[in-house]
Amino acid sequence: MEMLSRAEAEQRIRERAASDASYREQLIADPRKALAAELDVAIPQEITVHVHEETMSEVHLVLPPTTQDLSDADLEMVSGGGSWMDCPNDMGE
Repeated sequence: MEMLSRAEAEQRIRERAASDASYREQLIADPRKALAAELDVAIPQEITVHVHEETMSEVHLVLPPTTQDLSDADLEMVSGGGSWMDCPNDMGE
């Protein structure tokens, strides 16, 4: 599967969730499994995934993480340009 940027992956997930009610339900119920299957990646256990569904009266704003409290491992990942999406899918799927 092609390597997507985070923005491309998020757009792909949003578009599929908008057009596929079953996938949307999966994404809300088990985001880790739904994302791993859709993007063909393994999401490390230390990564928590939250799915927020907006309504006409509720808006969610996602802020990027602060850079002041990065661990050495986090700094290594950032300096290498890596992300959880760079991990191969080792879930046997």
